[in-house]
Amino acid sequence: MAFLDNSGDIILDAVLTDTGRFRMARGDFRISKFALGDDEIDYSLFNKNHPSGSAYYDLEILRTPLLEAFTNNTSTMKSKLLSITRTNILHLPVLKLLNGGNVGGNASNYGNASKTKLNANTGGFIVTCDEDTEESSVLTALSNAQGGTGIMKGSTQTALASADNNFISIERGLDTTEISPLVRMPATLQETQFIIEADFRLGSITDLGGQPVPVSFIDDDQIASYYVSDGTTEGESSVVLPQADDFRTDASRGTEKSIHNIKGPRDRIVQFKIQPSINLISSNFLFDKLGTTLTTPTIAGFSNAHNYRIIDSLVRITSATTSYSLDIPIRFIKKV
Repeated sequence: MAFLDNSGDIILDAVLTDTGRFRMARGDFRISKFALGDDEIDYSLFNKNHPSGSAYYDLEILRTPLLEAFTNNTSTMKSKLLSITRTNILHLPVLKLLNGGNVGGNASNYGNASKTKLNANTGGFIVTCDEDTEESSVLTALSNAQGGTGIMKGSTQTALASADNNFISIERGLDTTEISPLVRMPATLQETQFIIEADFRLGSITDLGGQPVPVSFIDDDQIASYYVSDGTTEGESSVVLPQADDFRTDASRGTEKSIHNIKGPRDRIVQFKIQPSINLISSNFLFDKLGTTLTTPTIAGFSNAHNYRIIDSLVRITSATTSYSLDIPIRFIKKV
């Protein structure tokens, strides 16, 4: 990977993925869709006080070095550009982890909010991969060492589907105090479809009942894409839900306090669990190839008898309309 010099003429640097090269060799390569992104651009470099005048305000932005093209789609294009016909929009929807919910919020509106807390040490979620790791004393030591929250049991269907198990919950809306949450999200900004991406070698996405969500596409890097829509139900529970409440996050004006972290108008909630792959459950091959080992001196709180194999990965969720995405750290863990 390298940078392209952007100080002169504009250049087009394009590469094909493995799938693209395969289709070109087969003779049926055709570009039907494309996306544009501005991940490398720092718009704070816009200088309206430039001594040479308005023609130079954006000079530093135009000269920003750009990453050369590379084929791993999960390492780029986090911020895709989009066109919106409305010219009076002051706020765009964002995605935020519920992470236990707004402190002091009315939990009765979202009864399992405490099960959505991030792990205190990893800043994401931990997925256990076998029953030995979930044995009571081992799990207690693991909880003490890894922060206690955000540990998702995934060794068996029963453990995964348990109502006591942790899960991931993401909320969408306008995160601003300038607009009341009582105001309905404009129809042009509502979202009915989300894309969840995860490494298919390591695990798969399920609903809260432990039922698998169908895979829509697996690319050449073994990244699986799951398209989940409003009203789509897999098994016992829906993956996309309406907002939990429309209260304010500060409980002002005599209303109840919201469980949401989104301060303004809210849209949908996406909730799911992660089931480790059969390779992680029954074998150490991927742990040896892609992971590492946590030894007892590394993290305080481990019992001397408990060492763990780990693989760190990411799950990305993207709002299909606005292309806003959120990366969630996932740690797969297994007792040695």
